[in-house]
Amino acid sequence: MSESEDRKLRRALYGTLQSVHPPAAPLEAIVRRGKAIRLRRAGAATGAVALAAIVVATTAALHASPRPAASATVPLGPVVPGGVIAHGTTDGHAWRLAAQNIADPGYTCVPAITIDGTDADPVYPEPYTSATVAPGLALPGIGFAFVQLPVDINGVVVDGTQNVTAVNVAACGLRYHVAGFAYSLTKPPQVRVANPPPNWPHVLTMPSPGTQPASTAGLWVNSAAAHGASASENLASGTVSGGQGWTITLRFGTAGDCYQFEGTSSFGNTQMGGCGPVSTPDGPETIMALPLGFPNPGTGATGYAVQVSPVVTALKATLSNGSSEMAKWCLVDGRKYAAFVVPNPVGLSRLTWFDAAGKVIASTAGLPKAGYVQFKP
Repeated sequence: MSESEDRKLRRALYGTLQSVHPPAAPLEAIVRRGKAIRLRRAGAATGAVALAAIVVATTAALHASPRPAASATVPLGPVVPGGVIAHGTTDGHAWRLAAQNIADPGYTCVPAITIDGTDADPVYPEPYTSATVAPGLALPGIGFAFVQLPVDINGVVVDGTQNVTAVNVAACGLRYHVAGFAYSLTKPPQVRVANPPPNWPHVLTMPSPGTQPASTAGLWVNSAAAHGASASENLASGTVSGGQGWTITLRFGTAGDCYQFEGTSSFGNTQMGGCGPVSTPDGPETIMALPLGFPNPGTGATGYAVQVSPVVTALKATLSNGSSEMAKWCLVDGRKYAAFVVPNPVGLSRLTWFDAAGKVIASTAGLPKAGYVQFKP
């Protein structure tokens, strides 16, 4: 291995569930993850911004993210059925890490590592990459991690006592050679490679999921070399009286579902951004609120974005003044999203989900004014 490859290797490896109510991942956390999306918290937006739930640009074809050739990373040996990487019980909580497709049924396959079938990390087979996550209130004090390994490395040792065997799993026609485990959030796990090849570091320090897990619950922290699904779309946009315009955009990738709400006012352009957990078709939906006037309520509009389950065909937003409107949706990389804007001082009082027959699936008034909540319709 060359010196440059060794540096790359060391840098890469060093470097929800329902009823979770943390704020959005702060801007600083997004910047630390080194992701391409630039999210800026700016000043207040003014003017009467009407409720808008019209998706202007619906993708005619699904985003086709580049997929690396499977042949480059296909490990030898049998594949574990069901994509299960690791499972167990920690502090009385049963858990499971697995590789699975997180796209809606019938659409482009999107591989990811998931916790208990939700809180996904879109990622492709790539040796020398790793990630950690803390589910937050759903599994307090517990973190999860995985390390993708070359074929000739059989496992890792965690904190000097836990022997973790690397397994072969498959998702979306790609095969992963990966070791997964749970650990205590009291400190970052110390990972030692079992029987490392020449030029490999003996001890690998995993990145921490954060000192405040509640603010980043369900969001994976990936090593710098990790890559996965990456798509960016304009979810919704419009103009209001006086020519003031707004847009809500999404960047979906290893940083999570990252949204940016941008509006124009007499003060110029204002923006608010945040990232939320990536869910699965069967998992809870993440409802993200982006107040342009944050942290001063009543000074601007609030943008909302929801990653919508496949069984949902309609989503109704009811405001505090009694008015309501049906939100439209669009597809981004095989996943359904809805976005709309609520003017201040009017608030969003309820969201209601409907199926294809027009029947109410679920309804909730537990909605965020800032940040996100996760809700299972």
